[in-house]
Amino acid sequence: QCHTSQRILRSKDMAKKIHVQIPATSANVGSGFDAIGIALTLYNDILYEERRSGEGWSITIKGLGVDSLPTEPEQNMVFQAMKRAAAYNGKDLPESGYLTTVNRIPPARGMGSSSAAIVGGIVLGNALTGNKMGKDDILDVANAMEGHPDNVAPAIYGGLTTSITIGEKAATNSIPIDDTLSFITVSPDFEVSTEEARQILPKTIAYDEAVFNVGRVSFLISSLLEKRYDTLVYGLQDKLHMPYRIQLIPNGAKVLDAAMEAGALGATISGSGSTLIDFAPSHERDIEEAMISTFAEYDTKSFGHILKADNNGVRVIESEVE
Repeated sequence: QCHTSQRILRSKDMAKKIHVQIPATSANVGSGFDAIGIALTLYNDILYEERRSGEGWSITIKGLGVDSLPTEPEQNMVFQAMKRAAAYNGKDLPESGYLTTVNRIPPARGMGSSSAAIVGGIVLGNALTGNKMGKDDILDVANAMEGHPDNVAPAIYGGLTTSITIGEKAATNSIPIDDTLSFITVSPDFEVSTEEARQILPKTIAYDEAVFNVGRVSFLISSLLEKRYDTLVYGLQDKLHMPYRIQLIPNGAKVLDAAMEAGALGATISGSGSTLIDFAPSHERDIEEAMISTFAEYDTKSFGHILKADNNGVRVIESEVE
């Protein structure tokens, strides 16, 4: 059952509070360019509290991005997504409310911070306007806002998602990933813009490169399904985006090599970067330290996370307080 379909109870003397929690995501996953994504156990939170009518909306940002993300409602991506959900349900948002976003997902680092804002805003907007949307509806609206489903899908469904677009609609399958596999992410202190990462890609590719990726992405999925983690290194190989985008991450190839030497079973770019992500069932701390120290050798500061797959996706916690 979709968490977002829960009904919100009201009473006249209580203020409504809603808490939405959204996982980070890593898109592409090596050979799965623009098709595969995975939800990870790092979360942003969106907190709504009812406000007296006529007081308008106020937005407070805490955590990462506090100095760069807009707090003006009409410019804030969470609020924009809330309005999209309200429109989908044929209703208006309440005219007033307190909104607090608590950000732990690094912004502009290829870990789905914008997807978290979009998905979380849609889920909150849906909760405030009748709970008419199921997960597939949320995906349609999120895909329309994001432009492609590979990042928003895992944030909604959890697990490892494979997504396609059929006309203007997105379709997604979700595969749970057990917690014997860890995901080590290391983010350098510079950004890679999605636009720049798109522009560096070639307009055409050779036929044999397309065949290479079809084989590798098929092998990636089967390795995960069979829990043959020792073969992930082959499934993560890619000729569509990795050879080009790694150039946007100075010394990124050296960092990936260091991760493999430290015990990773596979390593690639998370999303369009600049975060790098590794797959491993053990030695997670060694891998993280090897990557951070390699970046440091080239005077680049970085920070890491050791994560598991989140198999649930976005969830809404509803409560009312005096």
